Amino acid sequence: MQELTANFSLHIRSISIINPIDTPTSPRNPGAPGRQTRVEGGPVRCYHPGPAPPPYPGTRIPAICLPRLLYPALLVTGMFFSPGQILAVSFFDQFIDPKDGKLDTSQWLAGRTGFLPIPIVVSDPAVGYGAGLALAFFHDSGNKARAGGDSNARLHLPPSISFVAGAQTDNGSWLAGAGHIASWKKDSIRYTGLLGYGDLNLEYYGVRPRLIPGNRSLSFDIQGTFLYQQLLFRIGDSDVFLGGRYSFLSADVGFNTAGPVPGVPRRQFESNTGGLGVVLRYDSRDNILSPDRGVFAKFEPMFFNEAFGGDYDYTKTKLSAISHWPVSDVVFGVRLEGEFANGDAPFYDVPYINMRGIPALRYQGDDVYVAVGSSRN
Repeated sequence: MQELTANFSLHIRSISIINPIDTPTSPRNPGAPGRQTRVEGGPVRCYHPGPAPPPYPGTRIPAICLPRLLYPALLVTGMFFSPGQILAVSFFDQFIDPKDGKLDTSQWLAGRTGFLPIPIVVSDPAVGYGAGLALAFFHDSGNKARAGGDSNARLHLPPSISFVAGAQTDNGSWLAGAGHIASWKKDSIRYTGLLGYGDLNLEYYGVRPRLIPGNRSLSFDIQGTFLYQQLLFRIGDSDVFLGGRYSFLSADVGFNTAGPVPGVPRRQFESNTGGLGVVLRYDSRDNILSPDRGVFAKFEPMFFNEAFGGDYDYTKTKLSAISHWPVSDVVFGVRLEGEFANGDAPFYDVPYINMRGIPALRYQGDDVYVAVGSSRN
């Protein structure tokens, strides 16, 4: 049955691109191989593919007769789907998770190449509501799945993506940038690079609660250019990656207040932060786009210094772990995170609780801890 399906798909593709115009054949040989026959008395076209291949010598594959109205649809089908794709999986099956049978676009994205527009919806208490657009290009990285028998094996491999993006919110904040995410040598090397510019209108509540009492805050604007570079190497055949990171931010900061700002030396100032750090990661997720099981953990100490292009000397260390595990038809997740600062960090780079529904910089401190649980069907 598979072989007949493959032959049928191949001949249908041939019909759609050989000749879209009627070509009557000789009356003496109406079934000549490779000819198209116009059948009088109806808008039907037939194609005679010729003798059958082995192991059926001496026989002929029946002619394929289709209404002429189907030819435009077949032409489009031939443009977008190869016979191998038609045989392997139907178009809609690509959006179904092979394990739980539910809607999941990660399998489709993992195997695509080309441009994909992605709408951005912003709903954050720090900057308000907004929207944007990202244009991503999915590259064919040449990576092959490390496990051949698993239908989800290729989802272990991060896609290689280049993108440009921009977004704006109703409080006047906006951000634009470009980046590239790459995976090479069967996911033995991972690279992330970002470059962009932003102008954000935020609220400052004080690094420590006693600086600004109550729930009061001071409005400020921060705008500048940011650069982010990260390169990781897999250790052997393990799920452990080791590498380095460099980040740089050149910012102009201005507070919308006439009086002094607690914990900030000046109301208006320019500053640079440049940091170099070590990145240690463990990634056992079964799917890098929407995992059902596995752990993603990281240890990231960063050292900010004038030697790296900044104006401040301080360190920041981040520890985090996100775990996923399925129970029946539900996937549970837990996120544990801690971030610690030591030294003369600018107020906007002091650790803060990063959680949906809580404004950025709302709860800041030298030591910050987060624990979150979630579930999804």
